[in-house]
Amino acid sequence: MSKKIVIVPTFAESHLIKCQIPNIIDTINPDYIVYQEGLFPNGTEGNKQYTTEWLDKYTTDGKRGFDWEELRKIVYDAQNEYPSTEIILNPIDYQQGMTSTDCYVKACLNLEDLGIKFEEGDYIFPFEGDVFHHEKDTKEITGYLDQIQPGQGFRSMWVDWVQNFWYVEMMRIKPFLKDTRHHHENNWMSRRICIRYDKGGHFYKQVLDNFMTTDYHNPNGGYGMLYPTDLITYHYAWIRPHKFRELRCDQLGRADGYWDNFINGANLADEYKYSDITVRPHIAEGTTSRYIKFFDKLEHPKHMKNHELWTDLDQETIEKLDVGDLL
Repeated sequence: MSKKIVIVPTFAESHLIKCQIPNIIDTINPDYIVYQEGLFPNGTEGNKQYTTEWLDKYTTDGKRGFDWEELRKIVYDAQNEYPSTEIILNPIDYQQGMTSTDCYVKACLNLEDLGIKFEEGDYIFPFEGDVFHHEKDTKEITGYLDQIQPGQGFRSMWVDWVQNFWYVEMMRIKPFLKDTRHHHENNWMSRRICIRYDKGGHFYKQVLDNFMTTDYHNPNGGYGMLYPTDLITYHYAWIRPHKFRELRCDQLGRADGYWDNFINGANLADEYKYSDITVRPHIAEGTTSRYIKFFDKLEHPKHMKNHELWTDLDQETIEKLDVGDLL
């Protein structure tokens, strides 16, 4: 019988993983969840050089996240709560000079040292530590699994949340905007969700090699090689409390002043006074990537309501911020 295997390369994301494990159980019900915890040697995007001070601040030993012991406890407790799924936390080491894609591929490609052998027909979910799906979509996900054959897979539409559970990257919700200029084919972020393992794993490896692509719909060199779906992936990229948010900024190389502008804008989201907020003022006005936007059109997975940053809003505030420019 084909196995369902979720693989999550991660670094210092315990606050999300605590919510992610029950979300994966409820939406996928896999045989295995494997957390591959380790620092990519050149940053998340491959453009970062670490100093001794950086490593002292964010790691326990130069490789494991500062929250390593908390993550160990989370996985231990989850394994006791969900005995039908084997949940593995593996400290993985990457070598200097490896690109971000190299690291992601290494984490997702071979699990035989952990006692897991990929076999033709297995369903592999190469995830990240900040992706979730709504529990109401469980049947939809199962339906997609039933349709794909070895050497095939499917993708979803990713929506990025910023700062809290009410603001998103405007560039990720173009299909929801009333402005018809944004309503053209493939005008959204679409990334991998599941690949059915093929004999020899050649197709699976080809998909993994696209880890850093922004050519989301290209059928040859992007995620267009996977079947498109209506599934929404909740990407909580910037739901990061305190030191975890500092880390995310410090992992990504940007020009001087970039993070000051981004964080100042993101902080305004917690005031719940503005429908649109500029976080990238160097980008031209009217361009969607300049803004984050109030967005209440998708109900969040129930598991995220246990996150420390979860906030409920009253209807009056919601109506004030929903200015009618969304479908």
